[in-house]
Amino acid sequence: MHARPLVVLSVALCAACAELRGTERSTVSTSQTVSSAYWFRGVPRSLEAVTHGDLVVDSPLADGSTLSFTTWYNAQLTNDTGDGTFPEGSGGEVTEVDLVMSYARRVGRADLSAGLVGYHFPEFGASTREAWLGGSVEALGFSHALTAYYDSDQADDFYLSYQAGRGFPLEGNWSAALSLLLGYMSDGQAEFHFGRRSAGLSDLLLTGSLSYAFDENTSLFLKAAGVTVPDDELSDALDQGGFDEQGAWLTLGAAWGL
Repeated sequence: MHARPLVVLSVALCAACAELRGTERSTVSTSQTVSSAYWFRGVPRSLEAVTHGDLVVDSPLADGSTLSFTTWYNAQLTNDTGDGTFPEGSGGEVTEVDLVMSYARRVGRADLSAGLVGYHFPEFGASTREAWLGGSVEALGFSHALTAYYDSDQADDFYLSYQAGRGFPLEGNWSAALSLLLGYMSDGQAEFHFGRRSAGLSDLLLTGSLSYAFDENTSLFLKAAGVTVPDDELSDALDQGGFDEQGAWLTLGAAWGL
């Protein structure tokens, strides 16, 4: 009796999805890296070797925008975390899994994006989630990006980041890039990450990378990065907790896309 209305509704929904989706096919990319340390927003999560991996699915929409789904993880390669915030004895275990959904669209000269991210710490800590809104633009030979994150769960507050970067094509299939990021935390974010309720500049991060593209799908890259905590209160909170307030690390990785 009710089969025909359901069929009509299903056909209508499929037609709407097809119109929204457009004709371009989705793309899949993945990367795997090994790093000598893992820092997040000025906080050392591990000062020993870790590995990161991700899987990204990008689906172009009919209006020129892109809907993306990302799964990212961090795994500890040693039982010792070197006075990082992740616990000792977690060698070979996944200590963090992030699930991300994002929407990106070009408007005029600006690339705009919005999304949701869930941070999960299996057996090590409480999960939390954030929403973000960001935009980037090219000016004076650099890309400039401003992003606002709001944690609606554990931190219940916001984090702002400004990033400037530039790529440098080299001979053959080589390329290089340099970027600078400055982050600001509100009281709630600072209490969640640093253990002290004091808003301030949480991280100043400088990253340089060198990449080699084997073909349009496969590349290798080496990154060097250094971070410091500009705010005295937040830096002091790390020092009192027995953690470093500045550090540097290397990352070696490979990326593949289809």
